Amino acid sequence: MLAPTSFLCYTKRMKFDYQTLYASNLRFLEKRPFLKKWLPLINHVLTGSFFVAYAALLAYVFTADLSAAERLKPVFIPLLCLLTVSVLRMAIDRPRPYASNGAGIVPLVEKKNQDNKSFPSRHLACAAVIAMTCLPYFLWGGCLLFAFGILLGFIRFSMGLHYPTDLLAGFTLGILCGCVFYLL
Repeated sequence: MLAPTSFLCYTKRMKFDYQTLYASNLRFLEKRPFLKKWLPLINHVLTGSFFVAYAALLAYVFTADLSAAERLKPVFIPLLCLLTVSVLRMAIDRPRPYASNGAGIVPLVEKKNQDNKSFPSRHLACAAVIAMTCLPYFLWGGCLLFAFGILLGFIRFSMGLHYPTDLLAGFTLGILCGCVFYLL
């Protein structure tokens, strides 16, 4: 376990590393204006694909010949994940990279809401738990959603919305909550 002073030194070092990494990523995108222009739309499409996949999964589960417990698991496991992520975000209260007390970078998109909590990533936690929930019913669909989740993580980093650790923690938390699905 890190001592508080070690943790502070680590986060200061991480901010610098993040700024360097983000600057390198931004240079890459500046050379590809077409990609830079389309990243926000791709972010929305990928995010929307998880909502559509989850709605389709629920429609399937509630029309299939399953027990009540088997019908409730796909509802409550993602809800458990969302609740866990929300509580962690409030408790940790880590600012987003573009926030005044964050890494001081300029994101590619203007955030409309004032949710400046960054850790863990709610998008990636939900993406991973939905992918995990889909796996037993639609193996290839679940695998495709995992690939979409990884791509979504790269895009959200590229847009300056999250630190890499936010994304990794969110994805890991989603997978862990998804594992509960298989244990129940």
